[in-house]
Amino acid sequence: MIKKIIVLTFFITSLNAIINNQDTKNNEDLIEVEKTINVYEKLIKDDAKSMFWLASRYLDGKTIKRDISKAIILLKKASALNHNKSTYNLGKIYLSKKTIYHDLDEAYKLFFKLSNQGYAPAQNMIGKFLVKGVVMNKDYKMAVRYFEKASKQDYIDAQCNLSFMYASGKGVFPNFGRAHQFAKKGYNQGNKRCIKVWKEYNLKKYPEDKGWKFNFYTKP
Repeated sequence: MIKKIIVLTFFITSLNAIINNQDTKNNEDLIEVEKTINVYEKLIKDDAKSMFWLASRYLDGKTIKRDISKAIILLKKASALNHNKSTYNLGKIYLSKKTIYHDLDEAYKLFFKLSNQGYAPAQNMIGKFLVKGVVMNKDYKMAVRYFEKASKQDYIDAQCNLSFMYASGKGVFPNFGRAHQFAKKGYNQGNKRCIKVWKEYNLKKYPEDKGWKFNFYTKP
């Protein structure tokens, strides 16, 4: 096992060195990349993190030729090994309308499974499904509950979405002070969602709600 880890580490380092080289557009470099990948793929049959790493390279297409079908194969294998990031990224592929793999029902199934396992990004995604009425009927109150679960794990996007719910009064009573509180951290970090809510509802003019941490939110 230790030997395999060492070999995998070597190939990751070698592959990174090749694809990060500014001259990777040269045919010789591209051939070398393909050779390294072929060997690398044979070594990662039961290594979920390595599968995820290579799938990410196939998806972004910046360093090797973009190949969504290969990425999906790798993500499915890693997902079967309970690698949450792989399952989540697989769901995002199914969610995208830009590919032939668009499948909202399949995306929902993957996100729902992950959300039940306490994975914050998936909980946030299910909340967005409920707000938009995708796959299921709109349910703002339930959406708030999912956003809260993710927010408790300090997932910034979920906090931004909670800010929107409180600012717009969807699923909760309008509370601009609480919306301010939820959006503040993300706004300061440059999160686009929080910035949009902050500006759209002019949250800077509302004082923070100092009593917003009630039992329903602070308890796990």
